Amino acid sequence: MMNTSLAMIAEKALPALSGNSVTYNPEKNVYLTLGYTSAAGNMYYQAIRFSKRLAVYYDIGQGHTHTFLNGIKLFCWDGQKAKLIAQKYWGGFNWKIFSEYFAKEQSIIMLKDFLCAQAKALGNNIPEQSLLSFSRQMIEDTEKRCLA
Repeated sequence: MMNTSLAMIAEKALPALSGNSVTYNPEKNVYLTLGYTSAAGNMYYQAIRFSKRLAVYYDIGQGHTHTFLNGIKLFCWDGQKAKLIAQKYWGGFNWKIFSEYFAKEQSIIMLKDFLCAQAKALGNNIPEQSLLSFSRQMIEDTEKRCLA
C-alpha cells in the first residue's frame, strides 16, 4: 500500500498519476495506468516509475505473443508541474520487444543526452562518462522502492 506522503507527492508532482486510473504493482515496483484494447485485440498502457526528481513513462503494448515497448517519456518536476524533457518512440517496422534492460538503458541514454544539452547551453563541458554515470544513478533512483 502506498503511504500518505507518497500519495500526496504523486498527486501534486505528477497529476497524471492521481485518481483511480493508476494501480501499483509491487512485484515489478511500477505504477500502471488503465489500458485500452485496440480493435486488433492488443492492450496498451503506461508503466511509470518515479523518484523525487524524475518520472519515467514506458508506453507498452501487449499483443497475443509479445509485450512491446512503444516509447519512453522522461519528465522532471519544474516546481509547478511535470515537464517533458525527452521522448523516444518505436513503431511500425522498428518495434522492440519489451525488456527491462533495454528500457532502462534507453532511459539512461535519453537522460544523458538531455543533461549534455543542458550543460552545453550553460557553457559547461562535462565528460560524457560523468554524464552517463549520473544519468544511470538517476534512472536507478526511479527503480528504488519507496518505503514509508
